[in-house]
Amino acid sequence: MDAIDVERLEGPPPTRFDCGREEQNRHLHDQAWQNQQKRLSTTSLLIVHGIPAAFVTVCMDALPLSRQERGTTIPYRWVSSLKLAQLGVDQRFQGVGLGRWAVSLVIQLAYDVGQHVGCRYITLDAQPELESWYAAQGFVRNELHQQQRKDDATLHRRDPERIPVSMRFDLGAIG
Repeated sequence: MDAIDVERLEGPPPTRFDCGREEQNRHLHDQAWQNQQKRLSTTSLLIVHGIPAAFVTVCMDALPLSRQERGTTIPYRWVSSLKLAQLGVDQRFQGVGLGRWAVSLVIQLAYDVGQHVGCRYITLDAQPELESWYAAQGFVRNELHQQQRKDDATLHRRDPERIPVSMRFDLGAIG
């Protein structure tokens, strides 16, 4: 992988970015800067050869865990986490490992944050077709949270199999 510079978004994002996914493109172009100004999330651009090649948006989160998911080591039902809210890789840079590199950047950020405040997990909402990709990065399903979302989808007459998949990465597993 070529040298990658990471730059915090400091103004409206570059207009020439297309990851091929409308939701992520719309987030970057229409919401990222506004949300950052409101202190709701922070977006970083991954720059390769001066070109915005990818972006990641993160925010704080709290994750509900069932008794089984908590095991014997976590006494709290809600656990603090960092949320990988959005991730997009420009089509020109897809397939070269930049998405995996971005996820590792977020893992390092969460680990660093966890040195100062409680941060046990990284959470994300994966599109169903991307669940296996995130699983390959070490993420697992949040069973309780996903069931709550499915129940809500059914209640509101949405297809529960098409909703995003709530997933987590356990920072406690890496030290």
